[in-house]
Amino acid sequence: MNPSQSMTRRIDLNGLGFRWALTALLAIAICAGSRWLWDLPLRSYYLKLDDFVYLARSRTAWSLWAHLRAPHNGHVVPLFLVETHLLARLAGSLEALPAVLSWASYVMLVLTVAATGHLVARETGRAALGLAAMAAVGFSSVLGPALLWYSAGQALAAGTMILAMLAALQAWRVRGWWWLLAVALLAATAAPLLWTAGYTAGLVGMAYLWADGRRACRRAAALPLVVSVATGLLVYRVAGPGIATASQLAARPLRQAVQVGPAVAHTAQAVCEALIINNLGLDAATTAPQALVLCALLVVRWAWSRRRFESGGSIRFRHINCLEAAGAVLVAASLGMVFAVRGTETTFDNLRALGWYDAMPELGVVLFVSGWWSGRLDSPPPWSIEAPPRRELLAVVLLAAFMLVLQAPRVGRVIFQYNGLAAPIAAEGPIPVQLDTPAELFERARAQRQALAALDRLEQAARRSGAAIRQDVSRVPVPGMPANKGELSTIDLLDLSDTTGTRLRSSGNAPES
Repeated sequence: MNPSQSMTRRIDLNGLGFRWALTALLAIAICAGSRWLWDLPLRSYYLKLDDFVYLARSRTAWSLWAHLRAPHNGHVVPLFLVETHLLARLAGSLEALPAVLSWASYVMLVLTVAATGHLVARETGRAALGLAAMAAVGFSSVLGPALLWYSAGQALAAGTMILAMLAALQAWRVRGWWWLLAVALLAATAAPLLWTAGYTAGLVGMAYLWADGRRACRRAAALPLVVSVATGLLVYRVAGPGIATASQLAARPLRQAVQVGPAVAHTAQAVCEALIINNLGLDAATTAPQALVLCALLVVRWAWSRRRFESGGSIRFRHINCLEAAGAVLVAASLGMVFAVRGTETTFDNLRALGWYDAMPELGVVLFVSGWWSGRLDSPPPWSIEAPPRRELLAVVLLAAFMLVLQAPRVGRVIFQYNGLAAPIAAEGPIPVQLDTPAELFERARAQRQALAALDRLEQAARRSGAAIRQDVSRVPVPGMPANKGELSTIDLLDLSDTTGTRLRSSGNAPES
C-alpha cells in the first residue's frame, strides 16, 4: 500500500459516513442490548390479571365496540383496547397470543428508546447525547414492570406518545410548518386514551413550548393543554359516571379523594427511590421526610448549577431549557396525578412495588438530565445533528457498559424476586411474590399456553358444530387469570363471532353501555 492509499483509508475512517455508520450500529446495539437484558421473561411471557379483562373486552369486533367507552379501574382507554384487538387478530389464536404480546412489548420499548434518542439528539444537535439517552432508557430496570406486564405497558405507550408530541413540537419550532403542530396535538389527544396519566401531555407540551421563549412558541404553548382538557371533558361526558364507580371515587367526597399532602410525599419518595436509587441498580426504602429533604437538596443543586456571574460580581441564573422544562413537568405531573388519587390513605410502602407508575417519570428524568447536562440550548434547535467524533462514541459505549453492569443484578431481582414488580409485595397482595428459577418461569408459561390451546380447541369445536360450550370451557382453568372478578368468565376470552347466538355463549353479562 503506497502512502497516498494509506492516507485515503485514514481519511475514510474519520469521515462522516463512517462515523454515522458507527452511530447507527451503536443505536441498534442499544436496542438489542435491551432485548438481551430482558430476554428470559420475554421468552416466557405470561398473561395475568387485567390482561384477561382487556382481552375479553376486545378480542372480537363486537366486544371491542361494546366496551370502547367502558372504564376499567377508572381508566377509559379505547386506543389500548384497539391495540389489544389488533394484536389478538395478529396472533390468530389464544395459544399464540403471549408470544405476540411479548414482541409487542419489546417493540414498544424500542420505539420509546428511539423516540427519546431522537428528541435529545435533535434538541441538542449532538448524536452522541441522543445515544446516551437511548442507553439510559433502554438499560434501565425501572421500565421492567411496564415491559413484563402487558396491561402495565399502557404507561409506556402513553409516555411514548408524549415523546412523539414533543418531537412534533420540536420539528415545528425548527421549520414552522403548522401541520407539525397538528400532529403534536393529535399525539397529545392519543396519550390519555392509552393511559389516564397521559393527560399530563398538555402540561408537558405547554412547558416545552414556553421554555423556548419566542413569542410564537409562547402563544402556541396553551394549545396542548387545551387539547388535553378537551379530551378529558369529552371522555368524562361519555363515561363519567362509570369512571367514578369503577375507581371508587363516587363513594368519597372530592376533598378526601384527592389529597395534595400524600401526593407530594409519595412523589418525593418515588423520585428518590425509583428515579435515583433504582437507576443506580440498588433498592432502598425512604421515609417521606427523608425523600422531601433529598428532593429539596437536588432542586437547590440544580438551581445553583445554572448560576452565571455577570460583570460587577452580580449573579444571574440561566433560563431553563426546553428539555429540562418538559422533563421536570413530566416527572412531577405524572407522579403527582397518580398519587393524588391513588394511595392517599396509605403509606408509600403499599405503592412501592407498582413500578409501572414510574415508566413515564423515567422518560421525564432522562429528558431533564439530558437538558441539564447540555446547559444553554439555542431556540430554535439546530437544523442538523453533528456527526459524533469517535471519542464521544467510545464514551457512549463505556456508559452503556457501565449501565449494564449496574442494572443487570436488579433486573434479576425484578424477574425472580419481585415477580415483575418494582419491589417485594405482601403475599396477600394481588400479585404474590415468587422466587422462580428460569426453568420455573418457562414451566409457568408452558402451563398457561397449554390451557389457552385447550380453549382454542373448544373454540374451533363450537365454530364447527355451533353447540353451546359454556360447561366445557368452565372446566379449563387458565393460570394467571383472576378468580375474583365476577364479571369475567373464561368463555369471554373466546371468539365465537361466526356461531349462532354468540352473545349468549360468549358472555353471561350484558355489555356495558
